[in-house]
Amino acid sequence: MTAENRETTTLTAPPVALCGDPKDRDEFLWNMAWDCRERQINAFWLMSRGVKGYLLVATDRIKGIECPDLVSGAFAANNYWQVAEERGEYWFNQQKWGVIGLGINAAGHRSHDQLHIHVSGVRQDVKNGLDTAYRSGKIPKDLKSWGTSLITVTGADQSGNPQPRSYRVVHIDSLKTLNLFKTLNDYVVAPHGEAMGNQTMIAIEAKDGPADGYYILNSWEGLPHPSTTPPGIAVCDSLLICK
Repeated sequence: MTAENRETTTLTAPPVALCGDPKDRDEFLWNMAWDCRERQINAFWLMSRGVKGYLLVATDRIKGIECPDLVSGAFAANNYWQVAEERGEYWFNQQKWGVIGLGINAAGHRSHDQLHIHVSGVRQDVKNGLDTAYRSGKIPKDLKSWGTSLITVTGADQSGNPQPRSYRVVHIDSLKTLNLFKTLNDYVVAPHGEAMGNQTMIAIEAKDGPADGYYILNSWEGLPHPSTTPPGIAVCDSLLICK
């Protein structure tokens, strides 16, 4: 495969403004995707080495979370999150980096306009806080409750200072049967009249690992929240060790 040919691995939809054009030449990560850490033949993904952790990068031209074809269209059948978790388990076991977190940033808060999911370590205090909230019944398992399940999670800013932010959180048993982009759109974004491009979404292994399911967190800068709680956020960096 070559950057010049821009070969694709799935039936791509006609280029649209929200998804991107396979012939784009000015997107660094789209170009970098052709020099990767791991790519299987005919796969819709590849693994690229990040500064801390890895990136799962789409091999079709997709700008990011705002692309409607991730919800219902040419790319809706591609389970990027499940693959990111599976390959993350493999690579993290090589490095013994511990708990895996997956994250995607909002359109206005990412460095590159090529769909990528951060596969990174999780801040231990974040993991402990989520486990405590789940055990106390603050995190539901019903997706219908996701849009109203608001909790405060304290991550860290770029200087390492505590950064409490509000997130909508739900617990799921597995990533295998869900298209998380569609799930976020159908249960949270569309019912609240929001835009997918504004959202960040994060998946963190629950309790003792994948067998115990995942916490799925969502937030954005305009997230409605009580005055006594912190605002939302549009990036995954606060909770994951992404950079």
